[in-house]
Amino acid sequence: MQDMINFFKRYQFEFDQQNWLNFAALFYEPAMSVRADGYVMLIPTHAEGARLYESVASAWRAQGYARFETEDFEVLDLGKDSRLVSFDWLMMSDHGELIRRWRQSYQLIRTQGAWQVFTSTFHKS
Repeated sequence: MQDMINFFKRYQFEFDQQNWLNFAALFYEPAMSVRADGYVMLIPTHAEGARLYESVASAWRAQGYARFETEDFEVLDLGKDSRLVSFDWLMMSDHGELIRRWRQSYQLIRTQGAWQVFTSTFHKS
């Protein structure tokens, strides 16, 4: 489990620091995101992922987002090179106030010795 927590600490760091190319490289090409309303978004390339997440972060910053925290990890092994990881995201303000919380699951696959996100699914509240 610790390797998955460490992966998502890096994921969170790259997002919070707005390192979009490094962040996008944490995804497999192509990657897929399933929104809470069931809408499926295909992210075909790292370059398109970098643009997408930069725009998402910009919209969240307008809502007061400054950084993320995570908690309540669950990890399910799906064989040697695949994991299903679920946890809660806590969107925090500059003052440490909770703006929003949601649960999300990620399927990671290991290719050439490195973990990458293949799919992400937002849980419906």
